[in-house]
Amino acid sequence: MSDTEFEQPENLDNPLRIIIVLNSPSHPDGEMQDRLLDTIQSMEEVNDFFDEFDSKVCIPNEGHIQYEVGSDGMVVVLVDSEELMGDALKFIDGYSTVENEEQDDEERDGKKKKRV
Repeated sequence: MSDTEFEQPENLDNPLRIIIVLNSPSHPDGEMQDRLLDTIQSMEEVNDFFDEFDSKVCIPNEGHIQYEVGSDGMVVVLVDSEELMGDALKFIDGYSTVENEEQDDEERDGKKKKRV
């Protein structure tokens, strides 16, 4: 490894927290919702989440949504309509549920293998 190469830590220091902000003329004071995605524990899982989020939510709504990801696990998503805010929350909530179910399945499979 050269002096300029850095190993990226695999596990996150902080859970992924997403704040969605509605910023539109119909809501001059804005509206915020937040979600904690503590099932996402590694950079690979963060990349997988954003690949899917981009393809299912951001690209179809290009110009109406933007986000910034901080190194501390904080994500701020700006949307310009209630409908898009609902779509983004639905995706995030669904992703979190799927992740929890997959982890539960893996844990059950691991316990079954240990018993045999």
